[in-house]
Amino acid sequence: MGIFRTIYYNLKLNRNLKKSKDQIKNLQYKKLRKLLFYAYDNSQFYRELYEDNDIKRKNLYDIKIEDLPLVNKKMIMENFNKNITKENISRKKLEDFLEKNEKPSDLYNNKYRIIHTSGSTGRIGIFVYSADEWDFIKAVSLRLFSNFGLKPKSYAYIGAVDGHYAGISLFMSPINQFEEIFYKDYLIININKVLSSYLTKLNKLNPQNITGYPSGVKMLAELQLKGEIDISPETVICGGEPLLDNDSEIIKKAWDVKPLNYYASSESLMIGIKRPQDNNMFLMDDINYIEIKKDKTIITNLYNYTQPLIRYELSDVLEKPKIQEKDWPFEQIKNIIGRREEMIWFDNENGNREFLHPIVLAEFYVKGLKKFQIVKLDEKSFLMKAKINSNYNKDEVKNKIRKRMEKLLSQKNMSNIDFIIKEVEKLEVDSETGKFQLIKKRRRGED
Repeated sequence: MGIFRTIYYNLKLNRNLKKSKDQIKNLQYKKLRKLLFYAYDNSQFYRELYEDNDIKRKNLYDIKIEDLPLVNKKMIMENFNKNITKENISRKKLEDFLEKNEKPSDLYNNKYRIIHTSGSTGRIGIFVYSADEWDFIKAVSLRLFSNFGLKPKSYAYIGAVDGHYAGISLFMSPINQFEEIFYKDYLIININKVLSSYLTKLNKLNPQNITGYPSGVKMLAELQLKGEIDISPETVICGGEPLLDNDSEIIKKAWDVKPLNYYASSESLMIGIKRPQDNNMFLMDDINYIEIKKDKTIITNLYNYTQPLIRYELSDVLEKPKIQEKDWPFEQIKNIIGRREEMIWFDNENGNREFLHPIVLAEFYVKGLKKFQIVKLDEKSFLMKAKINSNYNKDEVKNKIRKRMEKLLSQKNMSNIDFIIKEVEKLEVDSETGKFQLIKKRRRGED
């Protein structure tokens, strides 16, 4: 059923690419109205939120989107059970599921895809997609592949892979499904393991398509330039963090392929696409409603009815272009500002420099952990400030945090790195920028 539903959605979505901007705006309007009524009728959270703001059901026919109240990750997580519109899904059940099922291919109740993240805010979030919604986003993701066809191709993915993260979940969703026939072969590269352990397999596969975090793909490109690997991908797709101009140049130099860049989040798995021939990134206006503000972005996911997200605040700052390009009938942005954290480097047990990727930390999940921050103390130690849910045994949560972190460190030959877990009630923002930093350097007197 999934493959046929995905094909059906893909055909409908392709028709949107030929519509005018006015037609897309009209489509957005209709989808928004449908979602608003559904959320009001099926989500106790939104019904109470709207009524508290003197918004009645009858007002939803013509209310302006800017007159609807904003929501954020904290609100969604604190009201998780009230917001979910399907039966037999609760925050506790999903936390239990995530604790016991680390494989991204594992489904909750054999039908729901669960995505977890802390993102750059450090606050843990859990997001749910039904089988129908997942097939829809797979159809949208086909926009990434200009060389997609019936002929099977070989794929390689590099990123965080040992949890329910968005990127690896999408990459692995065809596995053990009918769609696996489109995978001639594939290789999954854990960015939190030493890359040298994958080089022989990567050369043997010689993937036609490479996808993953820009920083990871850049590392593979640098290995190509050094002569340590010899592959020739047709398509390179980067997402999960901003693609820097320098990274793009290195990738182009290595394989004579300009990478495609896509913008996604756990809250909506496809937000924007910048193809190799584009100067700007096109926002997917036929599946999201994006409001660009000076200091943040507000997203309404128009296809997730299981866990409605209406006027949800993202910390991403989007820069509008001076010149609009003509092709797809969508709004465009030039850059995503302030989304990429720096890698945190240490001296490993072999005396070599090694890193923990920021997205591996951003996707760090332990049941009962609400929010956290990593503070590098020196080249062989760091402090993890942890805000723990008061409903959980704090010593048990800290023990689980330690075991999880020790596993991540051992994968990079960094079992020599010392770390302290410090429970805190509050995590401060940067005094100069006013923004929260997931990874930061030690300040004088900080321990």
